[in-house]
Amino acid sequence: MKITDGRKTIVCFGDSNTYGYDPADGGRYDEKTRWTGRLQAMLGEGFKIIEEGQNGRTIACEDPWEWGTKRGLDYVLPMIETHKPIDLLIVMLGTNDLKRKFGLPAADIAGSMQNMLMKVRAYAAAQCGMPDMKILLIVPAALREPMSASVFGEFFDDDAPARSRRLADWYRLVADQFGCDLLDASSEITAGEADHLHLDPAGHERLAELIRDRIREYGW
Repeated sequence: MKITDGRKTIVCFGDSNTYGYDPADGGRYDEKTRWTGRLQAMLGEGFKIIEEGQNGRTIACEDPWEWGTKRGLDYVLPMIETHKPIDLLIVMLGTNDLKRKFGLPAADIAGSMQNMLMKVRAYAAAQCGMPDMKILLIVPAALREPMSASVFGEFFDDDAPARSRRLADWYRLVADQFGCDLLDASSEITAGEADHLHLDPAGHERLAELIRDRIREYGW
């Protein structure tokens, strides 16, 4: 599929840490602070960064208190069709699947990601004409301990930070299965002190740097 303006199109599909939730006031970091905006500034005019972050988004878990609007599996296929042609799809999900209400171990969360990437790979090739679309799977930043000290502590068990770090080994298997690139942000970044769940400005900056460096390895 031909790109009309010559830019590389990168779609960033994630949850509140892609949306840019600001734990200080419950609002949103500005474009210059959130990692997607920082990435755009770092890469320059040859790239088009598309933000697709949603607060509370899961991979596959249906949350009865969220009006049936948070499952990434429900949105990812029409989303990639909307933005085609896409050179790189960045997927950073799994944090909300760690919630107490779902009770999932890291292996099952990775199983949900496996289902998502299976659908994305097939749909991108067969429906959207993008068999060569790159996918960068990001292991989300690790949750900060203890979650009981967080304003969101009621929603996460205290073992959630440990489970967040175990996602890396399982996501690596899924990435290998579907020919995706993997970036383990959990080994480099921990959620901020404000609520132990969301990135602080320094975390957004560091994440943008890690993704920029990985993209440069593609020779773009």
